[in-house]
This record gives sequence, structure tokens and C-alpha cells, in this order.
Amino acid sequence: MTAAVEKRGWRLAIASYGERQVRALLFLGFFSGLPFPLVLTTLALRLKQAGIDKSTIGYFSWVGLAYSLKFFWSPVVDRLRLPLLGRLGHRRGWMLLAQIGVVFGLAQMALFDPAASAEHMALLAVFTAFCAATQDISVDAYRIESTGPELQAATTAAYQMGYQLALICGGAGALILADQAGWTPAYLAMTAIMAGALVTTLLVREDHTIERRSAQDDLERLTRTTAMMRPPWLLLASALAFAWWWVPGTNTFSTVAKTLLLALVGTLTLLRAVPPLRPGWNWLTRAVVFPIVDFYERNGWRAASLFLLLIVTYRLNYTTMGVMAGPFYLDKGYTLTQIASITKLYGIALTIVGSIAAGVMAVRQGFAKVLIAGTLLLMAANLVYAWLATFQPNLWHLTLAISLDNFGNGVAGTAFIAYMSSLTNRAYTATQYALFGTLWSLPAKTIAGFSGAIVEAWGYRDFFIYTALISLPALALLIALLRHEQRQPRL
Repeated sequence: MTAAVEKRGWRLAIASYGERQVRALLFLGFFSGLPFPLVLTTLALRLKQAGIDKSTIGYFSWVGLAYSLKFFWSPVVDRLRLPLLGRLGHRRGWMLLAQIGVVFGLAQMALFDPAASAEHMALLAVFTAFCAATQDISVDAYRIESTGPELQAATTAAYQMGYQLALICGGAGALILADQAGWTPAYLAMTAIMAGALVTTLLVREDHTIERRSAQDDLERLTRTTAMMRPPWLLLASALAFAWWWVPGTNTFSTVAKTLLLALVGTLTLLRAVPPLRPGWNWLTRAVVFPIVDFYERNGWRAASLFLLLIVTYRLNYTTMGVMAGPFYLDKGYTLTQIASITKLYGIALTIVGSIAAGVMAVRQGFAKVLIAGTLLLMAANLVYAWLATFQPNLWHLTLAISLDNFGNGVAGTAFIAYMSSLTNRAYTATQYALFGTLWSLPAKTIAGFSGAIVEAWGYRDFFIYTALISLPALALLIALLRHEQRQPRL
């Protein structure tokens, strides 16, 4: 590549950030990110000050499972155009509905005291997180569909910048307001800011010419899928699920899981076996099964399995560690304002820098090398936190840990989002991307739910060492991905 061509490439890359749709993603990324700390990290600090114990705070991280389980209703968002609101466009209609729900949920959280009932606050947080996750489904699909491949890096970076700015607002902004005026005014202020999402959604444009699969392709795939899932096999699966349901559960979680499995298998059996219900079977197959089959057909089972395993393991480190970061800062004696200034303002500024660096490196080095760099930075940050846990650190010590942690998260998070976006087929955008989101966040957030109990049993030092070690499977898969990339022909 000559210097002139390379210089021209840099100019085009910078100019892409002036595109209307790229700017729109900056705002949509902000409103996608704003609810996240308010139902998780900021809420954890609010619970801590309300006198809630560490184990319960750790279990509150399961509120984030709403983001993890969004694959299960993403086919509805992907294929069903809303009446009335759908006139704005398929994606914009769902965005607006979800944003109304988030505004309502945050307002209710603002007015309720968690010390009165942690369970009630959990229900409000789950409702708000569900609406926020639905907003994410539609925004992610809009982000991928709104531009061509040449602007995907720019839209992803803009989305991440907006998202990180929202984390400053919902993190540092809410903490400073809570420190000065109390938690209720802080959450009411965040609710008012979130109301701006409704205006943004009304102003952005939506592409109505997204390419979908042909009817003939759908018919051929539907015939193959229906032939494989014959009623006898579904009846056997229903019988096994029913038998397992009768086995006494060890806890409420296992009982709920068995009930959901029985309901799912039973519904599939009825849709497949009862002729009048066959249209429902056909719709469900097109909405849920086709995106998965398409992913394996395009990539081959070996490469597809490698990609999915990497998605499952890549964010285990950061998600598990993040839940206990806030309580760790408080236990070390830092005030809310100090936490806001260092971890939320300075730290998230570094995350944005890391996001920009990831965008540049991904174009020049490929996804695997950038993902490896992000993993190594986060592992190093975890080990620094483990070191800090052994003594009383000052603000400079904390700044060192925050620098590594947030810059590494900016690199890892942006590269990861762009990587998952590159794997989607625009014919099934929302469902495939939501599937990837479920695969990485469900295991990570389930494990993170036990983080409080682990800290109480092991202490902070061993907890942070543990969070560093759980990155090793992802690191091994990234080496395999790097070899896969090197074998691919270069254009």
C-alpha cells in the first residue's frame, strides 16, 4: 500500500463519521446505554447504601439476564411489524415502544425505596431491563441495516461512543446527583434524560429496502426443517420434559427452568402435530430456526462452532468482575464522588479512547489480534485489582487499575461488537445478533450472580485472580480464530 493510498484511506475513514446515519447511531447508542448502569452497577451502589447485603446485591446482577435472554423474543421484534407504531418503520416502531417502557420503569424505580422491599425493586429493575433489552434488539438491527459494509466500523464506533457517554451519565452523573441530592432526584433526572430517546427515534430515518430471503429459499428450507422435526420425535421430547418436570426440584430456579422447558416443547409439539396450528409452526420455524440454520450454512459447522464458542467465552472475565467493582471501591473507603470521578468520568473516557483504537486496529490487523489484545489488557487489570486488594490503595493506585481496565474494555468491547455484527446476515439481522448477545451474556451474567458469594467466601484478592483465569478458554479460542483468519484469502 503506498503512502498516498494509505493517507486517502485515513481521510475516508474520518469523513465517514460525518454521515447522517453514523451521527444517528451516536444518539441511539447513548439511549441504549443509559438504562444499563441504572439497573445494574449504579443500582448496586444504591442497594449497598440502603443496607442490602453483598449476596443479595450479587443476585441483583441476574437482572441483566433480561439482556441475555433477548434472543427468545427477538424473532417477534425481527418479523412482526407493530400496528400504528409500525408506520414509523419496522425498527423505529419497536424502538419507540421499548423506550416508553424504559421511561416508565425508571420513573417507578426513582420513587421506590429499596430498603422497604428488595424484591419489589428487583421486579421494577427486571421490567426496565426487559424494555431496555427490547430497545437494544431493534437498535442493533437498525445499526447493522442502516448502512452498507463500508460504514459498519464507523457506526459501531459511534454507537460505542454514545453508549460509553451514557455510562458516564448513568454512572458518574447519577452518583454525583445521589451524593448531593439523594437517590430519588438522581433517578428522576435520568428518567427525564431518557425521555429524549423518544425524540431521537422520531427524527432518525429507516431503510425500507432491506434484502430478505426469497420465498423459494424459505420454502425449501422450511420443507427440510419440517421433515427433520417429525411429530413422533417431538412427542418423545414432550414426554421426557414432562417426566423431568415431576422430579422434585432442588430450588426455585430449577423448577422454573423445568416448567419453561415443558411449556416450550409442548407448544412445539402442538404446533407441529395439529394441522390447524400449522401456520403457527411455519411462522415459528421461519423466525427462530432459519437464522440458526443460515449461520451454519454460510460458515460451515467447524468455523461456525468456533465463532459461537468464542462468543460464549469472550466476556466472562469483564462481566463477572464488574459486578463487585462498586462494592470493592466502597469497602476500600472511597466516596461516591471519588468513584464517579475516577471510575466513571476518567475511566469511561479511556474506554472511548480504547474504542477508537480498536476501530483503527481492526481494519489494519483483523479481529483476532484486536480481541487478543483486549483480553490480555483485561487479565492484567484483574491482576492489578488483586494486588490492590492486599492493602489500602490510594487514588493513584486505583487510577492505574482503572486505566488498564477501561482501556482494555474499550478495545475488547468495540472489537467484539464489530466482530459479531460482521457475522450476521441482513436477512435475519435482529434474531442472529440477539442470539449472539444471548450466547455471550447468559453464561457470563449467570456466573456473575455468584460473585458476591465468592467474595464473601474467598475475599477480593482471590476473586480477582479467579476473574483473570476465566479468560484462558477465550484466549485459546482466539488463537484458533487467528489461524482461521490467516488461512482466509485476502481480497
